[in-house]
This record gives sequence, structure tokens and C-alpha cells, in this order.
Amino acid sequence: MPLEYKLRAKPYEEALRTSFEAFESSPSCELVPVTEALGRRLAVDITAPYDMPSKNIAFYDGYAVRHEDTKNASASNPVKLRLIGSVLKDGEEIGLRVERGTAVYVSANSPLPEGADAVVREEFTSREGDMVFVKKEVEIYEDTVLRGEDAKRGEVLLHRGSIIRPQDQVLLLEIGLTRVNVYREPTIAIASTGDELVERFEKGLPYPDNYSLLPISIFKLVGIRPFYLGILRDDPEVIADTVSRNIKHYDAIALIGGASRGVKDYSGTAIEKIGEIVFHGTTLSPGKVSGVCKVDGKPVFLVPGHIGSATCCICNIILPVISRIYYDGVEMLPKVSAKLTMPVEARPGMYTFRTVSLEWCEGVLMATPHLKRLGGSTLLTVLSKAGGYILISPSAKLSKGDTVKVTLLNPLEIFSWR
Repeated sequence: MPLEYKLRAKPYEEALRTSFEAFESSPSCELVPVTEALGRRLAVDITAPYDMPSKNIAFYDGYAVRHEDTKNASASNPVKLRLIGSVLKDGEEIGLRVERGTAVYVSANSPLPEGADAVVREEFTSREGDMVFVKKEVEIYEDTVLRGEDAKRGEVLLHRGSIIRPQDQVLLLEIGLTRVNVYREPTIAIASTGDELVERFEKGLPYPDNYSLLPISIFKLVGIRPFYLGILRDDPEVIADTVSRNIKHYDAIALIGGASRGVKDYSGTAIEKIGEIVFHGTTLSPGKVSGVCKVDGKPVFLVPGHIGSATCCICNIILPVISRIYYDGVEMLPKVSAKLTMPVEARPGMYTFRTVSLEWCEGVLMATPHLKRLGGSTLLTVLSKAGGYILISPSAKLSKGDTVKVTLLNPLEIFSWR
């Protein structure tokens, strides 16, 4: 890196705060069909438009009755009730009233007629003509769902920022929504820097550009649309020109590599020519040479080339900044609580990023930190074995058995737990 370029290092908390303040929050949303909204993030709270259910309904097929009319009923001593009608769908209960000694046939999810306060399942009855023989005593509200029991009108059903799942799609359709407001997925361009790099599929050559696939795939999983710009030569003019030409087309740019202090690390120098360095260098370990820059009002991220450092930068800098600008600050990565299987401590003065393996042990989720020489920053197996990570505050010491908050590296990590 040229001698005239100086890192603008800041403590991690200050670096993050400064980055938040450097960019104007500009989230936007779009209406999409509910059937196409799987995996998108809600831009608004979804509330119940009415009591759910809106009426008392039957949980099973059977007979709507007054519970007191079934007192002492049994298979050997059935209670006889007169059938006065049936309700198979909403609206058919109007005009029907269950009074002493009567019953109405109801199907599952159909509304109860007036006067009924319980349902006798069909398998506990027999029928002869218009007479129903009840062979089981039922309690008040047995096998019924009461009005508002599922949700009350105005109750928040789905929170802003939550990811729409298959069951959420069904719920949205059930309350009458065919389209839903979701956040527009921000776009980010990714470029790798380095004369030594070759495209990842060129066999037999050193330094294939495999690492750019890491942010590309993470971004896809959390709701950011990535675009790969390819490999850039170690030339500040080339880097600056690429960023200048592309920043107008994307919401952010990430430069992988070239962020350190080496003689051919030109990312900071290049961006300084065309924009502003918000910070370059911070108290993250690994990830000390991560940086955030500003070009045409948009973030340009300087990402270390080591795989562990890059992962730490993505999770603890890029995703929080992107979320703050384009997602109203919602959590991009899921978190779980787990107990440590061994002691672990932070490096002096550094926020220490430790990947952990997650495993269930007698109903308790256990986290085993990965402790490798030099932090394991370049060891792919450390990441491959990881289910998540903990970020340890400077000088903190955690003991075996402590409960920690583990951030999953992506939403798919749960499938790797043993």
C-alpha cells in the first residue's frame, strides 16, 4: 500500500456508529403476490383485521349441542336428542337455535348455531332418522374454537422485518391478503482484487477466486441481491474506475481483498480518489483491516481477503450497515442461545470473532468454540464445521457453562446441528 495512504482505524463500536451516521436510511418496499413472497422480509406489521375465528366454530365433524344436555351420557346409557338441521358452511347457522333436547349437525370449521356451547364428535354418536344418540358427556366449549381464540382483531400476527415462511403465506391468504408489502431487496456488486487470482473454475491454477462465492451466497440467503463483477487487477486506477462506473447501478459495492497494508493492497487508495473513507481498520479479530467507504452517497465495503476475516467483516459490518440503510435495521442473521462447552476469552483490546459448532446434548444446545492458531482465519474447515459465531467483547472471559448468544452464519445453519 502506498506510503501516503494511512488507515483510518476506529474502535469497532465507533466504526459501526460512524458508518450508520454516514448514510441516509432509504428503505423502500414493494407489493408482491403472497404466492411469490416466500423468503421476503415484511415491510409492515400484519395485524388481524377481525377476530379469528370471527364466530364460535366446530373443531370436528359432529353435533352442536348444549353441554348440559349430555350429562351422564355413555355408550351404555346414550342421551337422545332431536336433530333440527345442519351447518356445513358459514351462513347456514342463521335461523337455527339449539334448545333443550335438540342438536344440529356441524362440519369442522363451520359456525355453531345459537344456543350451542359444545360439539360431540360424530364417532361418539349414532343416528336413527331425526334422532341422535349421544354416547359421551361433553364439557362446555368441548371441541369448539371460540371467537377470537386464534387471534383478536388488531393483534400483530407477523412483525415487520420477519421472513415470510410457507405457513405465513397461508395465514396472509386466510385474512384476505393476496399481495403483501415487502422490503425491496437491495443490490450489491462484488469484485475480487488481486493479480494472482484466476476464475474459480480454471483447474490446476493457483489462487482460484472461490472466496467471492462466500458473500454472494450469504447475501442471497438474507435478502440482498448480489452481482459478481469479476476479478480486478492490483491497480488503483482500475479499482477506482470499476467502482465509479458501477456504483450508479447498485445499492452497494464490496471489494474482496486489497484491504490490508501490503505493497499491492490498493482498495483504500483507489476509493480515496473518488469518495470518502468512513473508516479503514477496526478492533475486530479477525477482520482488523475491514473498511467502509462512501461513494456517491452509497457504501463501498473493503473486505479482507482471508476467509475468516471476510466472514467476520460480512457478518459484523456489511450486514448491519446494509440493514440500517435498506431494511430499517432489522436483524439479518438469526440468533440462538447456547451453553459453552469450554472457556474462551477475547484478545486484548479486540472484539474477538469465534466460530462455534452447535450440538444438542440432553435437550440443551451446546456451543463448542473453534480455537486455532492465528484464529484459523485462513482455515476453510473451521468455517465448514461452524454453525454460528460469538463476538466476545474486548478483554471478556467466558467460562464453561456460560450461556451465550450465538449468531448463525446464515439461515441454513440449523441443518448442520448434530
